[in-house]
Amino acid sequence: MGYAATNRPIGVIGNDATGAAIAERFAACRIETLYAGLEGSPSVTFGEHLSPMFSSQVGASQCPVVLAAVEDTEAFRTLLTGNNASGVFLALSPDCVLVDLGARTPRELDALLSALEPRGVALADATLIGGAEAAAQGRAKVLLGGAETGVAIVESLLALLGQVERTGPLGSAHAAAALMGYIEAAHAVAREEAIALGAACGLTPDMIARVLSERAPPHGLNVVQLARRADLARRIARDRNAGADIIDLAAEKHARAHRENR
Repeated sequence: MGYAATNRPIGVIGNDATGAAIAERFAACRIETLYAGLEGSPSVTFGEHLSPMFSSQVGASQCPVVLAAVEDTEAFRTLLTGNNASGVFLALSPDCVLVDLGARTPRELDALLSALEPRGVALADATLIGGAEAAAQGRAKVLLGGAETGVAIVESLLALLGQVERTGPLGSAHAAAALMGYIEAAHAVAREEAIALGAACGLTPDMIARVLSERAPPHGLNVVQLARRADLARRIARDRNAGADIIDLAAEKHARAHRENR
């Protein structure tokens, strides 16, 4: 099973560049697409295969699949209920699969599913890795979560945006993306602290850049050696009165694990 091209269009709604890029990509692939750009969305060029949804009653009722790129959970919820100042209501057909491309916790998605199930609407969550530009060129990585019935319908459609990887049950795609963001945020903070510490030790910016470009540990460097180097960095930071929050946290977690394993 999967999405098969019919006379029924695909719906896309968004409030940023992601929704617009998805709509234009589908249209470029000759998929009949309806697009509703909320506040914050860039303008799109309507034409062959790409038509506007009508803002007073979003025309998604004829769409077997609707993709929603709306980050704010409350704005998304009111879009589904029509309980908002603009009166915009995402009217979905009973056999529709709604693909949520926002940023939701598993509990928030479960609450949305509870509201949609009585209307016969299936819900899947997805995340585009690579951003709007990658999606527009069909080279994004698409993380996709949800029940098998809904996922099987939308997978081939999402493959037009790039490589699709199923992550598991509803909420798993957003959770996987959150973990990626968590690691990147921690890395960014650690890198910033390392650059400041290197400067405090007299390293030139060029030397720091070369050292930090070596992302993988040198061959043969084991966990104990890495821990020792990290501890040295912590002691240097204290000696130079420099911030080293990431190293401090790692040391505290390592010490706690060591105590618990005694």
